Amino acid sequence: MNLRLSKDHGVNPTISVCIICNEETGEIALLGDHYKGEAPKNMVTDVKPCDKCYKKYLKQGVLLVEAEQKGNKQTPTGSVTVIRDEAFKMVFQAEIPDHKVVMVEVGILQMLQEQSEKDGKA
Repeated sequence: MNLRLSKDHGVNPTISVCIICNEETGEIALLGDHYKGEAPKNMVTDVKPCDKCYKKYLKQGVLLVEAEQKGNKQTPTGSVTVIRDEAFKMVFQAEIPDHKVVMVEVGILQMLQEQSEKDGKA
């Protein structure tokens, strides 16, 4: 791996936080010039949740991470939710991936929320 240093910020470090609970994971990411400007003190650097959240939420569910498609790259928007395994199979008509994290298109989480509210009123 070739890390290009930022002219202004050097290795430009940030402390990684969990995508679900926003708690520090104990990992430090060195962003170099891949991050424009000074990196924030904390940021989500991985869609895989911390061990605590993985055990708490993904034991019986799947983490859905909303992401924008930019060329060949998916960029998370920051919106996430967890749905039960049974609901995932029913809604997406797919097998549950081993890692239990799925990137979804923008708008899917809102659609699921609206459907959930609609079903709750029936």
